[in-house]
Amino acid sequence: MPTDKIRKYILPNIPYLFIGWACLKLGTAYRLAAGAEFGEKLLGLGRSIGPAFADFAPGLDPFDWLVGLVGAVAFRLLIYFKSKNAKKYRRDEE
Repeated sequence: MPTDKIRKYILPNIPYLFIGWACLKLGTAYRLAAGAEFGEKLLGLGRSIGPAFADFAPGLDPFDWLVGLVGAVAFRLLIYFKSKNAKKYRRDEE
């Protein structure tokens, strides 16, 4: 049934689309920041976040998409490994 696949695969992964979009916008802000080196760009990041998030639509620059994809995958892996290492205690049982 298609609704089972939607519930099982698509719905749990929707938050990662929003995280990917936010990381994509941070990549845009980094790209738009003044400076030539990494440190200069990080300092200029605060001034370029506003213009990067002003438009809802994502840009077409490959660097932005790479940052968005890496950010979403890193967050997904973080959640996955945290859930695998979670201690499973039964409340009021032990």
